[in-house]
Amino acid sequence: MRNLLSFVLGVISRLLYLLLRLILLLDRTICRVYDLPIWSRFAGVLRQAGRRRSVCALSVFGLLFLLPALLLTRPGTLLLADGQPLGVIEDSATLLNAVNAVESSASAVSGTDYYLPLRLQAKPVRTAAPLLTQEELERNLITASGELDTLAIISVNGKQTAIAADTDGAQAALDRIKAAYTTAADENVHFLQTVRVDKAVAPAALAETDSALYDTLSQCLDVTATRAVTYTEQIPFDTVTQENENQDQTYRETVRQGCAGTAQVTAEIETVDGEERTRTILARTVLRQATDEIVEVGTRNIGIGTGEFAVPLNSYTFTSAFKYRWGRLHGGVDLAVDEGTPVYAADNGKVIVAEDSGNGYGSYIILDHRNGFKTLYGHNSQLLVSVGDVVSKGDKIALSGNTGNSTGPHLHFEVQVNDEKVDPQQYVSLE
Repeated sequence: MRNLLSFVLGVISRLLYLLLRLILLLDRTICRVYDLPIWSRFAGVLRQAGRRRSVCALSVFGLLFLLPALLLTRPGTLLLADGQPLGVIEDSATLLNAVNAVESSASAVSGTDYYLPLRLQAKPVRTAAPLLTQEELERNLITASGELDTLAIISVNGKQTAIAADTDGAQAALDRIKAAYTTAADENVHFLQTVRVDKAVAPAALAETDSALYDTLSQCLDVTATRAVTYTEQIPFDTVTQENENQDQTYRETVRQGCAGTAQVTAEIETVDGEERTRTILARTVLRQATDEIVEVGTRNIGIGTGEFAVPLNSYTFTSAFKYRWGRLHGGVDLAVDEGTPVYAADNGKVIVAEDSGNGYGSYIILDHRNGFKTLYGHNSQLLVSVGDVVSKGDKIALSGNTGNSTGPHLHFEVQVNDEKVDPQQYVSLE
């Protein structure tokens, strides 16, 4: 190997010697033209140097190695973390920006001030290797810290809510929540809230476990979905009533049974957290029409009331309400009229009292409406019905008067429910 190296250097030295002889020839030409002593002295030095192999070898080494090294390298800054090299950067500004970016991100996520646990040193060097970018330096700082990582930050409606180890874990938790409230038939599945997943540098210890991540997110997220469904629904039948005046009020007979119909319905259902929120009918096709049920009812009055009362007078003056008066309950209302004014039945009923009380009500009537209601008409001058009579709503049953304990001609009108006196104004409008 040494002989080969000597041979190579010898060849190179001879080539350099020929080059120097060319230079000397040029020097002689120049000296002859300009006759300058400096050229002769320079030529002598070159001639002496050309005769020495060490000088020629040094010249070759400089041309082949030192010059390319200077041309192919650039100045930079070697960065050390706790004595271990992190790489070469362009200048200290790159280091400052990278440290600020990492510490600011970790502080924002953790909610407290964070500082890198590293002793950083910078040394000037020349290197042929590519310089680290700020992003590459940030990754190296994260690795060197031993406690930082790039985590997935999940925000709900702009507020940081949960932290996952990575974006895959974050997406898996979100997909799991959606799956809990949806089916394979659901479409357009999304959250009612605005959800963002961003990457950020933070202490790795802040990353939540899969179960904790699911619990945290499921409490603040609502899943909405839509799906199209087709189903058969029942069309209810109507009941048509036919009146028969030849039958008593208690008569009721089904003439024709009703039959429900069916329809095929296509609808779009919107759910929130699995519960139906809205249903929009897209199409409805009747498969079978419904058949009305026909019921025949009797209308011949046998004293059963309708449950709706009429004022028993055509005109009157309201003088006293249902209230405590003179130390006792006034159990009805007083309607002042001239003596002899017609009094009408407030509803269908059967006369169970038609007599002169001898005091109190004077000549009075009680109608039993046979539906829990009774009405009383007092202080009449003449009774036009008898016990056992069946009257219809609006029939004339008496003429008003001033009998019994009365301070003037008027009608005392009462309504009783299950034999308890109640305010008539709950059932009739009196002015």
